[in-house]
Amino acid sequence: MYQVLYRKWRPKTFADVVGQPHVTETLKNELITGRVAHAYLFTGSRGTGKTTCAKIFAKAVNCLHPIDGNPCGECEICRGIEDESIMDVTEMDAASNRKIEDIRDLLEEIRYTPAQAKYRVFIVDEVHMLTTEAFNALLKTLEEPPSYVIFILATTEPHKLPATILSRCQRFDFHRVTPQAICERLRYIAQQEGGDLDDEAGLMIARLADGGMRDALSILDQAMGKSKQVNALTVCETVGMAGTGYINEIAGDIAKRDPAALMKLINELYANSKDMIRLCDELIGYFRSIMILCTVKDSDGLIVASEAELTELKQTAAQFTPARAIEIVNLLQSSYEKMARGVNKRVEMETVLIKICGIPDNGTQTAQPSPPVRQQAAPDQSAVIHSLLSRIESLERTVRSGLLQSRPTAQTVPIYGSTSEPGSKSPAEKGGAAVNVRELSDSAQLYGDWSRVIEVLQESNQAAYSVLANSRAFINGKYLLIETGGFGRDMLRSAQVKDSIKNIVKQISGIDCRLGPYTPSGAVQYNLSENKYRSDDTHLASAEKIMQRAQEAGVDVEED
Repeated sequence: MYQVLYRKWRPKTFADVVGQPHVTETLKNELITGRVAHAYLFTGSRGTGKTTCAKIFAKAVNCLHPIDGNPCGECEICRGIEDESIMDVTEMDAASNRKIEDIRDLLEEIRYTPAQAKYRVFIVDEVHMLTTEAFNALLKTLEEPPSYVIFILATTEPHKLPATILSRCQRFDFHRVTPQAICERLRYIAQQEGGDLDDEAGLMIARLADGGMRDALSILDQAMGKSKQVNALTVCETVGMAGTGYINEIAGDIAKRDPAALMKLINELYANSKDMIRLCDELIGYFRSIMILCTVKDSDGLIVASEAELTELKQTAAQFTPARAIEIVNLLQSSYEKMARGVNKRVEMETVLIKICGIPDNGTQTAQPSPPVRQQAAPDQSAVIHSLLSRIESLERTVRSGLLQSRPTAQTVPIYGSTSEPGSKSPAEKGGAAVNVRELSDSAQLYGDWSRVIEVLQESNQAAYSVLANSRAFINGKYLLIETGGFGRDMLRSAQVKDSIKNIVKQISGIDCRLGPYTPSGAVQYNLSENKYRSDDTHLASAEKIMQRAQEAGVDVEED
């Protein structure tokens, strides 16, 4: 039966382990000097050699004829551990044996002395999966096991282990294997298997493996099943990648801001059954390199690429500003997360590429055409006229009452979530929080991040999103004033909706805001469906009428 490469070429000695000299040298020295601990913790990302080193250590500590800290591989103990005929080395998967009953069974087994070997070695893989009760049951034995017992715990997530477990073990952190080390090892194995692996393909596999030797061997195994002569094209076809040619073409069209060309490329890749998530991941890696080249003077060691690829990357990077490159990476990563949640992957890929084409060189996403701000007069001048009428009426009331105040006391409107509600007692009587929302609205500025707030709100509260999707928001200090219809205002009185919006605003803009209705002077209403201010003919009847009323109130008005 065929044996896959990562099993066939699993290291037999510490010298065969790739990329972990800080671990293997220490373990060898402990074995040579006899300073063997009772409990070890091996941590690191997947495929970096944790379980492999644990098995080598289990053989070496029991080997009848060790060689410089390594197992000989020839004695009956080494062969027995290798073919699993010796039961003194036990490997347990904590992901499927995580309950307290499983640990109790293990502790019961510990009571028995070794049958053939010198030590009983218990290798517990994915130990972070154990329940709290199972960890507690293991604690005392892990601290003071019998003299013939050695524990080796392996995990990819050491932060999930209790401090009481960590303090009882010697910890070894396994590093990601460097791309160069992976490439050399793959080339050697390919030659031994009667094949050939070129440098570009080796670096491509190393990038895909992300520092994991096991993943790299799995990709090589699959590629050699297609062809013994493995090149970059073979790897791309094997794993479903778009490949360097397509990625460079996409990057060029992005630099030229050509969405039509990009849509044609996506259509071609989709027709060829290329995975859009994989394509997005390739683009993230590509534009990460662009971002580094745009921002870091000495990028040696930060980018995994051949000399030819690096030269082409530098030429492409010259067409991007650092801010634009960073914004592209941010948009691609956000799109990748959406694809992983199950949205239409092709549509999402097309959407994000169109957005990327709209990013200016300063890195700020080009905003969609927004409704005119209230302070800027609409073409029919209705907002200005409403404002003038309101101010004139206020001045008239002041003159008639004989007051010399510069302005009348304005009506206060409760902020959403305050203790005051319409029709209730005044804020002073109840100790509530009410502010002059009209004054706040008059001096408020359009809140530029509102579209991002609405986008995030869609994921957490679909009902609120459907009501507020076409709303606008204005910012004045710590107050966020929302322009929406009556149903929207009712929705904003919900504690859940308010808390959601406040949390999203704080996350996006860092503002600990209070919410209120956008209610400018003159009560000009913005027509969201028509994308303009609503015209009111009664207020636009005559400029002469405004002039006359202003003069009666003693106000000088210049006609323009």
